[in-house]
Amino acid sequence: MGGTKIVVLQLKDVIKTIVFAILGLAVLLLLIYLFVPRTEPEPASSALYVPGVYTSQITLHNSPVDVSVVVSEEKILAVTMSSLAEAEEVFYPLVKPVMETLSKEIVEYQTTRLTPSADYPITGQILLDAVQIALNKAKAESAYQITNASTW
Repeated sequence: MGGTKIVVLQLKDVIKTIVFAILGLAVLLLLIYLFVPRTEPEPASSALYVPGVYTSQITLHNSPVDVSVVVSEEKILAVTMSSLAEAEEVFYPLVKPVMETLSKEIVEYQTTRLTPSADYPITGQILLDAVQIALNKAKAESAYQITNASTW
């Protein structure tokens, strides 16, 4: 009678033991994940723009018109048009109201990827291109390409 022992295990108890072992291991891994410090690389620069006022020009009837964009590090603050002579306002009556509308939209949505209204598609696109050129000058990255603004 000495050497042989018979162990009887019920399947239900074996399954319970395996389930509790898996749950215990999952809780242990979760605790390790939550409490071990992680090092995340810092972004080089989170600034989108170099703060300031940047301009580009469009030509209306041989007269240059400046489109100015005021930016902070992360936002477009204002878009304006200056040097619009009285003669250009008469010859191009849509330029000023279109610029006012686009200015509000650009500041609100923080992008120049807007679709100009069907009422003024060409004027709107020329002004959006001029604003984009000014924003390219304001970009925080040192590598950018500046193209000439459209001419009417």
